[in-house]
Amino acid sequence: MIVSIHQPHFLPWLGYFNKVWNSDVFVWLHNVQYRKNYFQSRTKIKNPHTGEAFWLTVPVHATLGTPIDEVVEANSRWRASTCKTLEQFYRKAHYYNEFGPELIDLITTSDANLDQLNYRLFMTILKKLEYTGTVIRVEELLPLSAEPNERLIEICQKLNADTYIAGRGGKNYLNTEQWKEVGIKIIWQDFSSEKVIYSQLGTNFIPGLSIIDCLFNEGVVNTRSKLIGAWQF
Repeated sequence: MIVSIHQPHFLPWLGYFNKVWNSDVFVWLHNVQYRKNYFQSRTKIKNPHTGEAFWLTVPVHATLGTPIDEVVEANSRWRASTCKTLEQFYRKAHYYNEFGPELIDLITTSDANLDQLNYRLFMTILKKLEYTGTVIRVEELLPLSAEPNERLIEICQKLNADTYIAGRGGKNYLNTEQWKEVGIKIIWQDFSSEKVIYSQLGTNFIPGLSIIDCLFNEGVVNTRSKLIGAWQF
């Protein structure tokens, strides 16, 4: 069984969904510490008028040590401004009308809890992509180790995983010998945003944007085709 584990992100990039697509089980790890000014509460899209990346951010209340699933929005004003920005930037995109109104409705009506907002957006995108085969688990397998490497191993063991998909950042903290000792193989994700080219509004291509940029410009079928990743064994 192939397992991948990731903290919730706000409208994640293609590489996030690449992990989901290639896993038997994807674990939504939302009971660890919130990381300030990271992708849990923001994402990048493209401003076609300037040709530059633009940050969409959810303002939140979070003190040091706050678990992700307890973080709430600081105010609701971001909702209207975010929806206006999406409309201004993507209304000329070929597939905007197929997904934009639904996305805007979700942003407008979702709970003030950041985790619930992210999960609704995540599952809506997955369903739009017509994913099959991957089981989505919201992680409630407590207690878990506070040490990142051991925590991931514990989750994989509880799910009877024999293979774990790890991002490139995992090389900074995963103890590969410990994984070998417990009999779980690590596959290193090598999904390069610079190599995944697709049509964008404007003249220049910007890699690493939210998956919604690809959905709006390329549609469901072509976006789904981008989720076949490269792996290092």
